[in-house]
Order: sequence, then structure tokens, then C-alpha cells
Amino acid sequence: MTHEKKRILIVDDEPDILQLLEISLGRMGLAVHKAENVGAAKYQLEKTSFHLCLTDFKLPDGTGIELVEHIANNYPATPVAVITAFGTINHAVEALKQGAFDFITKPISLDTLRQLVINGLKQVDAQQADDDFEPQLFKSTTNYFQDINRSIESFASNHAPVLIYGDPGTWKEKIANMIHANSALREFIFKVIDCSQDNVDLKPAEKGTTYYKGVEHLHSGQQGILLETLKSLNEQQRLLASTSWREEEFKQSQAIKKSLIRHLTVGEIQTTPLLRRKNDLVELSKEVLDQLAHAWNKLPCKIHPSAMAKLKSYDFPGNIKELDHILSKAAVNCQNQLIREEDIDLSGTGYQPSITKEHNLDQYIEEIEIREISNALAKTKNNKTKAAELLGISFRALRYKIKKLGIEKVED
Repeated sequence: MTHEKKRILIVDDEPDILQLLEISLGRMGLAVHKAENVGAAKYQLEKTSFHLCLTDFKLPDGTGIELVEHIANNYPATPVAVITAFGTINHAVEALKQGAFDFITKPISLDTLRQLVINGLKQVDAQQADDDFEPQLFKSTTNYFQDINRSIESFASNHAPVLIYGDPGTWKEKIANMIHANSALREFIFKVIDCSQDNVDLKPAEKGTTYYKGVEHLHSGQQGILLETLKSLNEQQRLLASTSWREEEFKQSQAIKKSLIRHLTVGEIQTTPLLRRKNDLVELSKEVLDQLAHAWNKLPCKIHPSAMAKLKSYDFPGNIKELDHILSKAAVNCQNQLIREEDIDLSGTGYQPSITKEHNLDQYIEEIEIREISNALAKTKNNKTKAAELLGISFRALRYKIKKLGIEKVED
């Protein structure tokens, strides 16, 4: 780790000001270089790379604005601030437009000067962090994951909501996490909210990305809360969501508020079940093993052709999540970093069907009933008699289910 002093260039034609700045900034541990005019400053910039420049507005051979423009055009990594006398504030504002990050007025308060320098150096550190940042993307060269990578990069560059479609186990949460990890909010929290839980708290993270998992489980009132949340996000908050429904099913469902659909689907990503991507299994297995090796800080395992043949014969009802479990177990038990056929255990993979102790049969049936009744009411414009006929049940049974399931009047 380097402990090199940060270099700062100060430009002013008043010797007293130069001396004051040199002493004050020197006490902050900075290496101070001085120039008395625009020409001398340009010469210093040619010789030395500076972390920050402070320049007076009025100089003997030009103005601070000229120097700001020169630095912006030739040394864009160097932040520059303008020191101005009272009465020339408008000129300082013009300097900001040309690329200065701030200005201060004379007489100079030492506290203000220190804060100005700290803010300028933070810009340098932030830029350095951006330059050193390596995008977190899938390594697989398959067309599928290259398309996913392009979507991740595209959506990471903005704050728009993104809805990810796909069956359970298709790495929807991993994709959402990678969007966050490549975004400007990556230093903040990635918060996961499971919308299938009873009485779920939909409050987003104060700073960072909030991922709403399984938004199709939200009832009408909760959907309204999520919609208001979407509308109230600030620049340090981001919302991503996922659904296990197909795109067409989600967008055409009468159980989901149309206004919420419009706001959630600014960006969209469609994942694909592993059963439909058997040709990608070799590359995908390598992706999984590389991730395991990185997590375990060891060399990745290789897969024997007979082991791969065994994998290709399997349908993976749990998708990539199940493949991850199978390969994790094989990687632990294999010898000499080579996964053989006998290391592939397809029984007891840990794959859990959608019906679990937490999400039991009764709850599953209720969700289907809510969806179908809501759709029937929408198709009949909330006419319960016609909706009952459409569903093949009595009017009395429909009225009972509407009350029991807490179904509100659906939007037209």
C-alpha cells in the first residue's frame, strides 16, 4: 500500500495567499506546488500529475476559468476549484459550468479550505475506485449468459426498476445481486424481501438496492404499498423484483395492479429453465465450479465425461440451484479435483418443490383461487353472478370465497 503524499497545485498572484495556502495545506499532509499565473500553472501541470488544483479567478495573464477549461480538456482526472474575491461570484459560477467542482471566496476560512480540499480529494478517490472496479459478470461464454451479462451491465448503469421472470432455481436473486454489485449503489446494502411471507414488511433499505422476491404473492393492498414505495425512492435507493410467473401470465393477470406492472417492468430479464438449456450444461457446470473455487479459495474441479453424461441425463427440476447443490457435494467428495460419475449423487439433492412446510398445500390452493377468482371478476367487470358461472361454482360459493380470501374489488 502506497503512502505517497497527495499533490496539490495552488495558483495565485498574491504571495501572502500562496504562503497561507502552502502552510495550511502542508499541515494536512499534502505536497504543495505553487504557481503565480496561468502560464506557470500550465508548465507545472506538464511536469507533474496533481490530485487537486486550487486557482484564483483573476490572474496576471488570464483567468481561473481559462485554467479550469485547460485542466478539464487535458487533465480531466484532476479536480479544480476556484478562489474568488467578493463581487466575482458570477464568474465562479461560470467556472463551475466549465468543469470546476467548487469555489470559495476571499477572505478564506481555514475550515472552509480544509473541507474544500477534502471534498476534492474524495472525487479523486472515487474516480480511482471506478477505474479499479472490475464488473461482476457470469464467465460462461454461452449465448444465454452473454445476453444476461449485457442486461446486467445495461441495468446497472441506471436506477430503473427491473423485473426478473423465471422458474424457481434459475438464479433470479443472483442476477439481481449482480445488477446491484455493478451499480453506483454497490457500496450500500443489498436487501432481500420475500413477498411470500405472511405480514411481510415491504420497507426498502434506506441506502442501497432492495430486491422483492416473488411479487406475485402480494395481495392488492400490499401491491399498493409497493407502488407507493416505487414512487418515493430517492437517488440512493433502487428496487429490483422477481416473479416465478411467465411474462405473459404476469402482465395479463387481473390479480396484479396494472399501475404496478407498468412501474415494475421498466427493465425486464427473462431466465430460462435448465431443462431447455441442456446444451449449455458443460459451460454452466464450469461456471458453478469456478464460483465454488472462488468461494473456497482453491482450484476449480474438472468433470469427467462420464460424470457429465450422467448430468445430461437428468432433468433438473430445481434448475441451476439444484445443479449448484449437486456439484457442491461432488466437489467436496471427489479425489484429485476430478469429479467422476460416482461422485454425482442425483438422489436427495436438496431440491424443494414449491409446496413446503412454510408454503403448504392449503396456501398454494388459496393463491390459485385468488388468482382465478380475480381474473373471473375482471373479465365480467365485477359481476359476481357471471363470474360464478365462468368459474363453474354457485353465486353463494363465490361470495363465501371472496370474503374468506379477502379479495377486493378488482380494477377495470
